Amino acid sequence: MEVTFFKRFSSFTYLNATQFLGALNDNIYKLLIVYFLIQVEGIQYSHQILASTGAIFVIPFLLFSAISGIMADRFSKRDIIVMTKILELMIMGFGVVAFAFESKLMSYGILFLLATQTAIFSPSKYGIVPELVAPEKISKANGLMTSFTFFAIILGTFLASFLTQVTGRNFIISSIFCTFIAIVGLVTSFCIEITPPSGSEKKFKLFFLREIYNSLKIASQHVSLLPAVLGSAYFLFVGAFAQLNIIPFAIQSLNLSDVEGGYLFFLTALGIGTGALIAGKISGRIVELGLVPIGAFGISICSFFLDFFSTNLYAVIPFVTLLGMFGGIFEIPLDAYIQVTSPKQSRGQVVAATNFLSFVGVLIASGLIYLNSAVLGLSSDKGFSLIGFLTMIIAFGYLFQFFDYITRFIASILSMLHFRTVWTGVENIPDCPAIYVCTHKAWNDTLLLLGSQRRRMRFFIESEQDHSPWMSRLYRLLRVVFVPDIEPLERNEECMQAIQNSLKKGISVCIFINSDSIYEHAEKLLHSSPFNKIIQVANFPIIPVKIEKGVKVPRSQFLKRLLQKYRVPASVAFGKVAYEGEASLLKSRHELEITFE
Repeated sequence: MEVTFFKRFSSFTYLNATQFLGALNDNIYKLLIVYFLIQVEGIQYSHQILASTGAIFVIPFLLFSAISGIMADRFSKRDIIVMTKILELMIMGFGVVAFAFESKLMSYGILFLLATQTAIFSPSKYGIVPELVAPEKISKANGLMTSFTFFAIILGTFLASFLTQVTGRNFIISSIFCTFIAIVGLVTSFCIEITPPSGSEKKFKLFFLREIYNSLKIASQHVSLLPAVLGSAYFLFVGAFAQLNIIPFAIQSLNLSDVEGGYLFFLTALGIGTGALIAGKISGRIVELGLVPIGAFGISICSFFLDFFSTNLYAVIPFVTLLGMFGGIFEIPLDAYIQVTSPKQSRGQVVAATNFLSFVGVLIASGLIYLNSAVLGLSSDKGFSLIGFLTMIIAFGYLFQFFDYITRFIASILSMLHFRTVWTGVENIPDCPAIYVCTHKAWNDTLLLLGSQRRRMRFFIESEQDHSPWMSRLYRLLRVVFVPDIEPLERNEECMQAIQNSLKKGISVCIFINSDSIYEHAEKLLHSSPFNKIIQVANFPIIPVKIEKGVKVPRSQFLKRLLQKYRVPASVAFGKVAYEGEASLLKSRHELEITFE
């Protein structure tokens, strides 16, 4: 009966439960130590206590991230997860003893050991996800896992404050509760299915910094992977600073107690979990990197408002929550992209390098807290403005880095809001970059094509039409390249090189032509030179695209009368062309009586 019960849930569910309980324990115990040390040393030393506990918690991640990444690639990730949960249970037992003797030194030691266990656990936790779920579900799984992680942070933050109040600061009882959580986490870890090793034979090396460098070098060889690693690390820096700064902020600006300040961070964690769910929902089956700059700008704006309204609790509450929400929107696409893009045999090492950089960020956040308070004498609300300035710079950097992603994302939203679109033949869109050939009749053709798929796309238009100034700016924003006509296009080596470079970077290419016979041109492009050379070398397919116009029929009579004069694009159909030149068109008929030749 018990075996049947445990088999009712998937391995990913048990993994999610295991990491949730581990994150819950980390956050409860870490805050219990903070409250314990504040009680012993005095509330006036809260900045120094938070900085020191933050630094001690991060050091194991710096020391053991590379080793744990190699372990995740050499051994079964499931076995590593079980081993770390056994270690967690032992550490929690010693934690009860540390509080029983009221030893500051032992408490710091337990915190160090707990962080060591988490550092070893982390690469296997994230690296095992692609081994447990289908590729199209990875973004959703990451959104779910991150949501539960931050729900654990939310609940852990709340329980640490709640247990401290309810027990009258009896930290022994609170640490016994942590031990019980560790027992449950160990049980759920045994329910994860056994996974085989990834096949790596990489040896452990003492000089882990070189290993981190080599992992980052591997990441730099894949499109946008290194920026994703750096962005994920920056997120943890911002999150750590917010967590460490929120209690002094509550004490200084809002005249709250240290425990009440812990409740305030509860709202930030709640926002992160919500943002993670939103990002996972928007991303769907793919990784939506277009959300990253949006999340960064949101973090920056909310940070400035926290400083501006620092003495108003009713204003602080929503901005603290929104700060976390935009953080979740910023983080989820980056983590999902790291998992999807990292090569399988090096995935654990790339994740470990990400962890290393992330906890370097946590260490910097701890140092920044100490610098602001003890050295510069700045109030905690000014710390949020500093984070706002830094994040604004980061936001513009990622706006440039992920420009193609965010324009595609915005275009897809505009196409969904403005058009009722039917896409056919979408199954013929390949996973690899492709050359699309399409008749160009209106400016919004670009929106429809960008909205029809999730891959980045660059446009080459046969001849420039007369446009309004704002439309010309839009074309420049989309990096549209204008060429005279189809014949010079074949002879234009600079244009050919731009097409080839785009395809090599994983960016699809759309060539707009001024002809209705797009399939004849597709055939011609297929056998022409240097197009034929590009296709033979890079093995990219050519796909003709046909856009039909229809009448938008709104549901309400008011909207029908208001919009009846507009005719909007209603369908985008894709048909794949074989390399031998035989056109295979998807023939179909839809509600607007659209037919294909």
